[in-house]
Amino acid sequence: MIADQPIGEFLDAVASERVTPSGGAVAAVGGAMGAALCEMTCIHTVRGDGSDAADLSAVRDTLADRRAQLLTLADEDAAAVETVQTAFASGDDARVQAALERSTTVPMETAEACLDVVEHAVTVTAAGTPVAVPDAAVGAMLAHAALDGSVSTVRANIEKIADEAFVAEMAGRADEAEAAGEAALSTVRANARP
Repeated sequence: MIADQPIGEFLDAVASERVTPSGGAVAAVGGAMGAALCEMTCIHTVRGDGSDAADLSAVRDTLADRRAQLLTLADEDAAAVETVQTAFASGDDARVQAALERSTTVPMETAEACLDVVEHAVTVTAAGTPVAVPDAAVGAMLAHAALDGSVSTVRANIEKIADEAFVAEMAGRADEAEAAGEAALSTVRANARP
């Protein structure tokens, strides 16, 4: 599992001739790092006994869930990419289409989990202790970059998928996540300005 690997080992695997872990897994790990930075800001604020301590405790729990979800999605993405390779090698079009749909669903789930991180970062940057707010802003930017990368993967993959209803659903979800992510990141940036 990616979550159990030292960061250097993970990066060595990314920078190798292997096909996985690739962009989707890296995006998910980046989103998880963003969630962790926002969690840290919550912890420092709650320990400082800020007025929003109860709210940030709940936000921290949600961010911890997103971090765990994103690390799981990193593994799922690597598995989905390997399944696509195997499917193409088989020459079975139905198998290829199913594999492509899975390799599109996983980055879409990653994008939506990253969106949740960025949206929670709005609260964290508004209520967090001032010395830690820049860390939460970095976390939001990492999660937003992961969201953008994941949406890009979704859009590239749906070009190869025959199921029009599936394509329309994924395109719509990608558009919604992208727009909501931009709006949330804009608010995070405003909150983080001194």
